[in-house]
Amino acid sequence: MQTCYACQKPATTKEHTPPLCLFPDRKDIPDGVDFRRNLITVPSCEEHNLKKSGDDEYLLYVLSTNLPANEIAQAQWTKLKRAVVRRPALWNSMCSSSEDVEVMDSQTGKIYEAVQIGLDGSRFQRSLELITLGIYCHHFGNHWIGNIRIHSDFADFPYESSKAEIDANRMLVFHCAEKLFASIPRHGDNQDVFWYQVYKPENSFRYLIRIGFYGRCTITAFLGEMNE
Repeated sequence: MQTCYACQKPATTKEHTPPLCLFPDRKDIPDGVDFRRNLITVPSCEEHNLKKSGDDEYLLYVLSTNLPANEIAQAQWTKLKRAVVRRPALWNSMCSSSEDVEVMDSQTGKIYEAVQIGLDGSRFQRSLELITLGIYCHHFGNHWIGNIRIHSDFADFPYESSKAEIDANRMLVFHCAEKLFASIPRHGDNQDVFWYQVYKPENSFRYLIRIGFYGRCTITAFLGEMNE
């Protein structure tokens, strides 16, 4: 019997990893282009598939409107406009505290003027943790049971009192990850939308999974105890 990738309850369906909504519909992109080729699916229970559709939509808003995102993410804005018409509450709540800010690009250190939209950190983290669990299940054919720590390269905190320290640590982790994963192959058939890499340190039960969304929106997931 197959079990769910995230909780090991009996699997009753299949979940796309990452969620299907992140991949543009054909009607929103040029003719002849298909970003839904050979998508990854994993066994899932209802809770970790259909019942998290609101979180999937939230993640789409966050990723596709982010500063480092590529032109494929911009193609998703048409879908987002339709979603706002159908369910305006989510977008309105996200924009209720929007402000003009300056943010730092983790990759270049360059400062940009942007509009800050409040981030529901726990919701965002939960979505990324589930994607990480799905990738692990797909890549290794079994389930990860243990700690997961997500480091996002593109989430900024412009009003934190320790902003300078946060920015420095964010850039440090990004550049260390870039170096570590430089020679490791990327997996995924639609890499303008999504790709991932897996690294396992020698003589360790830990794993590191590097995930990219829409080109330059990258995260590093640390699986296992991180005492070093």
